[in-house]
Amino acid sequence: MTRQDTDWGYIDWLEEDMDESRAALNVGIVTIFPHAHMNPHIHFTEQVLYTLQGTGYSLVDGQKIDMSKPQVTLHWKAGVIHEMYNEGDEEFKHLMVSCPEIVRFEPTVSSEANQYGLSDEEAEEYLRMAINGTCEQFLDTLHYSYVIFNASGRPLKRTRIFPLFCYQNCMEEISSNTASCMCHYISCPFYEEMIFECPRGVTVFCLPVIFHGAFLGYIQGGYVHMHAVPREGVYIMPHSSIQGAKILLRQIVKAMTDYCEVYRFKKQLTQQEIELADIQQYQEVLIADLQNAENTMTDLKINNHFLFNTLNQMASMALAGGILPLYQSILDLSRLFSSALRSSSRVSLSKEFEYLHSYLKLQKLRYGEELQLDFEIETDLEQWMVPFNFMMPVAENAFIHGFSQEEKKQFFLQIQEKAGELLVVMENNGEQIDEKSCRLIMKKMKGSAAHGLSMVYRKLQSVYGEHFSIHFSPGQKEGMRVSILIPAVNIGLADKEEKI
Repeated sequence: MTRQDTDWGYIDWLEEDMDESRAALNVGIVTIFPHAHMNPHIHFTEQVLYTLQGTGYSLVDGQKIDMSKPQVTLHWKAGVIHEMYNEGDEEFKHLMVSCPEIVRFEPTVSSEANQYGLSDEEAEEYLRMAINGTCEQFLDTLHYSYVIFNASGRPLKRTRIFPLFCYQNCMEEISSNTASCMCHYISCPFYEEMIFECPRGVTVFCLPVIFHGAFLGYIQGGYVHMHAVPREGVYIMPHSSIQGAKILLRQIVKAMTDYCEVYRFKKQLTQQEIELADIQQYQEVLIADLQNAENTMTDLKINNHFLFNTLNQMASMALAGGILPLYQSILDLSRLFSSALRSSSRVSLSKEFEYLHSYLKLQKLRYGEELQLDFEIETDLEQWMVPFNFMMPVAENAFIHGFSQEEKKQFFLQIQEKAGELLVVMENNGEQIDEKSCRLIMKKMKGSAAHGLSMVYRKLQSVYGEHFSIHFSPGQKEGMRVSILIPAVNIGLADKEEKI
């Protein structure tokens, strides 16, 4: 046996060598002198007590528990404040068994330091996050004395619980972080467990917080008396409790380094999410640029197609000697192309109507009284945002393929808004067309043909995806009817989306 003497009695440890690295059970026979008092102390591990002889009682967190009956078995939880009294004239003896959880400290040599290359600022960031992350579930639940320091030795967090001896002698200094144990000089970084004694004889343990070789800071705890001092009320800590104090410090360090690992993965995940978001945003910008480029090419093809037809008409007017109509048609053509050059990929419905109207005015100059134009506008054109140049190619198709040279030509346009959608209907009185021909036109339009209707279809598809429709059907009396249904996008909402 190994005897540990105290001022209130002694403990005979059954283990010859109290080696904390291999001890699974700490077993000792505790003897308290007659009428002696074991001072208040904190239990760092669970303990089981079995009364052998004598009369006495314990105070556990202030609650009195009688221990006078022989062969009484009692159990103390870790973290309780315990003191014991011998009320008799003989020695009070009990068997004490504690079972600490073995947590080994694995030192890290400086040559392996900082595998992740953490800067001083990042090291403190990890330490603070570990403190915050382990506080609620672990640190703040401990009935234990500790102080956590950063890598430069500045206290970041300390417990509110200190031994009675510290309260009586140093509480004011502890509150202001100026106690001698907190100001004790330690050369940082260090990679081994350290121990020192304050001027009042209190033993303090120091454990470094090492994360993949990076020294984040250290934790200080224990605050125990390991040998007798010339003061009353000093509790000499048993070897098992000293071992339990070290183990608890190691558990705190392990919890903090485990949280650092979690925090590192969180940071990596956040960075990956940012990178993915950047990639997604880049892809969205690229897709938008490609759509704009495609729209520009579509408009260019449409405008070139229209320009070719219009110039042919103007050449015919010049040969016929129509000087004034030719002059007016040149002005309208100039306005038409000026509007096309100034327009973006999306415009207000009023500007889109003006663009179509300029084209129809050119046709009106060409055909004069032979062409009748009818408009039914049943909505506020300034309110809606639409793709640029999606109506004029449809109208142009009617003049190229729908009308014959001899007949009186009629062109009808209707625009209305209903249930969140815009309906644009264009109808001519040209050659009567059947349902089969309408289906064939729709099939060609959805293909890769380069005519105006196909380019309009691709333009609407690039803007609305699948949320639009173009339908061809025979006219009510003769000719063909084209119905275009698109989402009604408010011009104010569209501006906000573009800014975002």
